[in-house]
Amino acid sequence: MHLPGIHWPLEANSIRKNSPANTFGMVRNGGKRAHQGWDLLAYPGTRCFSIAEGEVVFVGSRGDYGKVIILKFRHRGRNLFATYAHLSMSVVTAGEQVRAGAWIGLTGNTGNAESMTGENHHLHFEIRTVEHPGHGLEGRIDPQEIFGVVPLKTTYFDSRPPMAQRIGSGNPGIRIAGVNVQ
Repeated sequence: MHLPGIHWPLEANSIRKNSPANTFGMVRNGGKRAHQGWDLLAYPGTRCFSIAEGEVVFVGSRGDYGKVIILKFRHRGRNLFATYAHLSMSVVTAGEQVRAGAWIGLTGNTGNAESMTGENHHLHFEIRTVEHPGHGLEGRIDPQEIFGVVPLKTTYFDSRPPMAQRIGSGNPGIRIAGVNVQ
């Protein structure tokens, strides 16, 4: 599915274990507990990408989220924040401008995903209306509002080549043999 100006966060996007409990909303513990985003199946070291052109506003650790990247972007006239959690590393820095589809980091198993194995490995991905939302679903929207679909029981591939460049940051990023350096 191609959406103008929007890329998927991974090359292959599917909800972990094809379980509705790994989607957005009051979907856990029989509808009694909120899940604040999508858990997309991603083994540690999977590349993740900027879903839109925007500014990286945070790179660091945040409790149960582990290593996090937060991207501020505009969509349909409003500022939103794409949050990528449980990462192993970032190749961007706070304040950096990125293009849609730019490689921004690698998935991992940080935060409360530390002990996960096999098909439990994932990228926790949220869309926020504020950079630092409250508990539950406050300050968050269903990523389906951006992508138009939920990748549940199917995999959505972002077949467009990722943008390798960033806009005017002056930071060449991290160089990794075999990944972005021959």
